Amino acid sequence: MTREALIEVMIYHLKNFNDEGVEPIDENTIHKSILSDSDGIGNANSKYIYRAVIRWTMKRNGHEDKTWPSDWFEQSVLYLSSKIL
Repeated sequence: MTREALIEVMIYHLKNFNDEGVEPIDENTIHKSILSDSDGIGNANSKYIYRAVIRWTMKRNGHEDKTWPSDWFEQSVLYLSSKIL
């Protein structure tokens, strides 16, 4: 998986959680502008589900499941993609 492909996947999933109407969603989008840890029930929230699906995608494509930076939620798609690929 290339970084560009990872960014596309991240943007795709952010769009699925975008009930806030954030536009545009691109590589500069800050995760916390869309995701939340209080929009579901327990761990079934957009922040947790997004992280889980991105980790699954990375592993499924043969990449190491790297530790995410502690500040990933406050960072952009571009920043996070550079840290986990």
